[in-house]
Amino acid sequence: MGIPAIEIKNMWVRYNGLVVLEDINLAVEEREIMSIVGPNGSGKSTLLRSIMGFKEYFRGTVEVFGKSPAQIQGTGVFGYLPQSTSYDPGFPVSVFDVVAMARFSRKPFLERLSREDRSLIEESLSRVEMLDHRRHHFGSLSGGQKQRVLIARALALKPRILMLDEPATGLDAVAQDGFYDLLRELRDRRGLTILMVSHDIGTVSAVVDRLACVKRRLHFHGRPADCIDGEEMEKIFGRNIHFIKHDKDCPTCRED
Repeated sequence: MGIPAIEIKNMWVRYNGLVVLEDINLAVEEREIMSIVGPNGSGKSTLLRSIMGFKEYFRGTVEVFGKSPAQIQGTGVFGYLPQSTSYDPGFPVSVFDVVAMARFSRKPFLERLSREDRSLIEESLSRVEMLDHRRHHFGSLSGGQKQRVLIARALALKPRILMLDEPATGLDAVAQDGFYDLLRELRDRRGLTILMVSHDIGTVSAVVDRLACVKRRLHFHGRPADCIDGEEMEKIFGRNIHFIKHDKDCPTCRED
């Protein structure tokens, strides 16, 4: 393999003076979907933000395609979908306008969209199958459609890595299936590397190439089929966890 898309060595992070991530060693390969899983408050989102350079670490190293987070700031390597996006549902903003915000973020104040910008916006909407909705009011969309539009906004910056923080929160089962199918398509057809945070290990285990189980420390890093045993899982998630492993040979499990 070449240089990993993301490589973390011996990383420690504090939050409000307390250590929240301890001695993290993790690699994400290019064209891979990986999920960081763990209970609430385990440091998942902090890990994501530290990789992007939004949160400082006080020990260790992080490299993205062989460079530090500081060296890639502003280069468009990352497309980011935060855990929650605040908006006024009554505000008259179209689907096209939401995606256009990504292009405006790279422009001087009051500069207009170029022909190239508009082409990228429409291409991004087409990739998530939302081009026909470009004139629709964003607030009128379903939860799954909104997530697709927000992914299109991230794609409009032409990233190499998508960083998603709890992207399926609030989506019903059908919308989740469609959303995860979209992520696999972006990996397979566009060659994107995807790193997403989730607390739902049972669902994402059927979707991702590898899992990283985090609760302050990294407890497991590998294929879902090789996931840690029940005793170790109980230490991370507590006694009330019910974890289902998806076997590709099981006739009742959905095939990819």
